[in-house]
Amino acid sequence: MSFVYFLKLLHKKLLWLLVIPIAMAISIFYFTRHEVKVYSSESVIYTGIASGYSLSGNNKADFFGTSNAFDNLLSLINSRETKEEVAINLLAGHLQLKKHDPSVLSWDSFEKLRGLIPDSIRNRLVRSDQANTVLALKSYLSGEEGNPIYSLINSDNPVYSISAMDNIKALRINSSDLIKISYSTNDAAICKHTLELLEECFMRKHRLLKEGQSESVVTYFENETRNAFNRLNDAEQRFLDFNRENDIINYYEQTKAVAVEKENLDVQKHNMQMDKMANTKSLDLVNSNLKGKLYQSEYGTAVLRDRESLSDVYSKMATDNLIGRNDPDHQQKADSLEKLSASLENRLSRSVDNLYSETLTPNGIPTKNVLDEWLRTSLNVEQSKARLTVMADRKKEFEEQYRKYAPLGATLKKIERQINVSEQEYLELLHGLNMAKLTQQNNELTTKLNIVDEPYLPLKANPSKRMVQVILGFVVGFVLVLAVILARALVDRSVQHPKNAHKLIKLPLLGVFPLLNMSEEYLSKARLRIVQQLLSRLDPEKIPTSIGIVSIQENEGKSTLLGMLSDELIRLGYTISILKTSGDEQTPEGNTEIVLREFRALDTLIFKPGSFPKMDHTILVCRANRIWGDLDNELLHLFTKTTGNKPLLILNGVEADFAEPYIGEVPKQRFFLRAYFKRIFRMQFGNKKNFTT
Repeated sequence: MSFVYFLKLLHKKLLWLLVIPIAMAISIFYFTRHEVKVYSSESVIYTGIASGYSLSGNNKADFFGTSNAFDNLLSLINSRETKEEVAINLLAGHLQLKKHDPSVLSWDSFEKLRGLIPDSIRNRLVRSDQANTVLALKSYLSGEEGNPIYSLINSDNPVYSISAMDNIKALRINSSDLIKISYSTNDAAICKHTLELLEECFMRKHRLLKEGQSESVVTYFENETRNAFNRLNDAEQRFLDFNRENDIINYYEQTKAVAVEKENLDVQKHNMQMDKMANTKSLDLVNSNLKGKLYQSEYGTAVLRDRESLSDVYSKMATDNLIGRNDPDHQQKADSLEKLSASLENRLSRSVDNLYSETLTPNGIPTKNVLDEWLRTSLNVEQSKARLTVMADRKKEFEEQYRKYAPLGATLKKIERQINVSEQEYLELLHGLNMAKLTQQNNELTTKLNIVDEPYLPLKANPSKRMVQVILGFVVGFVLVLAVILARALVDRSVQHPKNAHKLIKLPLLGVFPLLNMSEEYLSKARLRIVQQLLSRLDPEKIPTSIGIVSIQENEGKSTLLGMLSDELIRLGYTISILKTSGDEQTPEGNTEIVLREFRALDTLIFKPGSFPKMDHTILVCRANRIWGDLDNELLHLFTKTTGNKPLLILNGVEADFAEPYIGEVPKQRFFLRAYFKRIFRMQFGNKKNFTT
């Protein structure tokens, strides 16, 4: 479809393109004559989500986190529960009114409210203050379904229903921290009051939601921290009881001291054993020199007696030095034993001197020297025995301490490990508790929403959309009609255009003939074009010339074209014979120059070889408003095969828009602009009707 044809199609259907859209516009204008006025108010709230401050400093911008926070906030505003609570609070406030208050609602809204809620239910629900009235409404609403309050809240009431709250629009202003909330309704005071209730409701819900999340975390950490502290306290108490029961001050220092003392004791014992062995050997040697030289004198008895006494004193001194050091009377006992030992040593020395002066050894060694050596060695042997005896007792004590401390170490290590684990757990939970409280305080600071622009009372109603609806109705009607026209034009499978005829029928085009409702001048021009084409194909030497006129179907215009051709040819001076035949041979008059034969429709004929008269030319007449199908092609093929003659095509009943390229422009008076734009669309620049100077 060309653009020119599109414009001509619009011009042809212009009446429909105007009547239906105008009718729709008038209908919309009529039915909206009682349009309700709508008032709008808005408010701006600062959230601080994207660029606000926290206890840890300035918040870092996080696109996804910020978008999620704004989505949550907007979803909270648009939630059903929020809208229902706003509607209930609004209704409770209006039910509290005992008389009309223009700052709360208009007179019309006040009268409508009286009709919505019966007086019996109003008296039953209204309390002394709005808070109790809201509780009564919620309790009544949650009762049986279908009660007046439930029906009102879930209806399409323009003020008190949840659907009315759908007019609340909340959106983020660009990429800022601001949220704009707007609301539209048919009452200016209600519009402002509804926004105020909405802000109060959703800001409270937002705060409780944030604080509830952090409160549950803080409670968890407080409970767990308390339990961890109790476990740590129990473990430390077990540690204290264990040390008290086992007389432990510092286990590791005590065990270290015991180990050092035992090692020193072992070294001392080893040295004492070596001294004893050496002194014993020396004493044996001295005894061998004194063998058989025992005197029964007084000096010998005194020496032996003093020796035994001195051995006992040395034993007591060694015991006191090793064990009794911590005894408060240690020093006094030590001094007494020292004095006693010195006295015994002096007495023993005098006894030995007396005995020495009387006796000599068998080897000629003076007895005094041998006895001195014997005395010294005997004293050393007795001292070593006493020390080793005390050392053995001391070693037993250390072995008992070892047996005591060995299992205590594992138990003490286990208790210390439990204390360490409990302490780490307590410190981690204490850190988590501190972080949770910090987050809780941070939420209390950052979740506080601030109202930047308070809702205002709209004094003027919103501009009416009535004219917009009227214009939109006209446009929609125009588009619908245009769509129908274009759809019909696009789905039309009829031949219509000569180019389509040539493509479908595949015959040479002799000419086109327009609809008969055109002007006579244009019809004459069409007849002239067909005769011109026909005469250009005739052989002047061939007389008479036989021309057959056929059509596939009946009522395709054969007779009309036959009469037109005969009239034009007679006017040009040709002798014409017109024969109507169904296939039988007929003889024309003798002086005929052109014979015109009209055949019946091909879909009614029987095709037999030799049954058709010989013709010089054949013209196929086809209606432009018909569909050319496979059957038409088959009949045309049989006719061509039988007659041996390929017809020329005349497309009959062509619309003027399609016929102009083959016949010429339709002669009529055109407005200057229309003619100018027509030349532009056809790219006919520089075309003149006559010579200009």
